[in-house]
Amino acid sequence: MNGKIKQQIGLIQSVPQCIKDAEGTAEKIKEQYPRLRSRDSKRGAKKSLEFFEAVAYHLKRLQQLESGGATE
Repeated sequence: MNGKIKQQIGLIQSVPQCIKDAEGTAEKIKEQYPRLRSRDSKRGAKKSLEFFEAVAYHLKRLQQLESGGATE
């Protein structure tokens, strides 16, 4: 299957959708964090949170660069 067909049938998400998903996942982790009990669970949640926040940040930067709106 070529890339265009995959995108048309929804197998490849758009960059804005990926950003939305990463931010939503990060938000869920933030909400669950206070209820975690073990140190290992909290450590894993913190690593996951950092990862999804980084994904959202870098995808936003990519989106800016693609649109020609790079500011730095």
